[in-house]
Amino acid sequence: MRYLFILVFLSVLDAGCKQKILSGKELENKLKETMTDYLHKTLKPGVGVTVKDVAYYPEQKEKRYICRFHIDMHYTGWDTTGFVQAIISNDFKTVKRTQ
Repeated sequence: MRYLFILVFLSVLDAGCKQKILSGKELENKLKETMTDYLHKTLKPGVGVTVKDVAYYPEQKEKRYICRFHIDMHYTGWDTTGFVQAIISNDFKTVKRTQ
């Protein structure tokens, strides 16, 4: 009986710890949030960044997303828009800016 309880407990624990697979609008929002956090950490203090939209391509074999972000940057005295390209891992922890 005890082994059955342990087996059920471990099964429930394993099922609850799996990463939720995102798609559609949720995935776009998570990619934009990840890039916004990355830019806030790497840009100069005082630079404001707004990520407007994202175009992405998932690479299943490499377990990553190739993304192109349309951004607005705001700084004292100037504003600009542009594109930033980056590779983001499937777990959204690694961002490698390519352009």
